[in-house]
Amino acid sequence: MRRLLAAALAGFALLPSGIRPSAAQEAAQTIALVAPRALAAGEIAWLEVRTGPLRRGQEIGITTASGAPLGVISPFGVRAGQDAGVYSLPVTADAIQDGHLTIRVSVSEIGGTRAPTSQEVRGVTLRIAPRP
Repeated sequence: MRRLLAAALAGFALLPSGIRPSAAQEAAQTIALVAPRALAAGEIAWLEVRTGPLRRGQEIGITTASGAPLGVISPFGVRAGQDAGVYSLPVTADAIQDGHLTIRVSVSEIGGTRAPTSQEVRGVTLRIAPRP
């Protein structure tokens, strides 16, 4: 049995690297959002990010699928165990393609970057409203 397991593990190590998920894929969560309607002249778009409890030093980074940064959420002064809150991040009109916006969300902390849990990022909504 041990030999069979060792052979299987050795075979997995020899698979082409294209079959395994990349570190970037494991370090972020991809979210596809649909705009509520087309962005008209004089309107702005933003992301509304609902967060749960975050540990001291954790930050939530959000980029477009192409890697353009949209913002970083870095809560300060939130008591341990409490929700970090709701944050708004502006979205440029050119980031929304054919009524869709694909983003990558990650959590940075000591030791690296990873995809957020469902408790850390509880929801992301794409909003549109008249420019103030």
